[in-house]
Amino acid sequence: MRPRNEQQRHATHLVCRHCGQRLPVSRFERYRTGTYRHICKRCWWTVYGRRLRERYILKQQEAEKYS
Repeated sequence: MRPRNEQQRHATHLVCRHCGQRLPVSRFERYRTGTYRHICKRCWWTVYGRRLRERYILKQQEAEKYS
């Protein structure tokens, strides 16, 4: 296991790579390996999640249109 991962597993605060804020680890998504995503949940939603949600809604509307 890499030393960086071990440090991240025991961290109490992390810095978001998108907004640059130092936040508690509860604001970051945790992977099964015990490490955390490098972008906070709020930034992840604004950057990626909103687009995924919009795409899902459009697919649903298209499916309803043709059924």
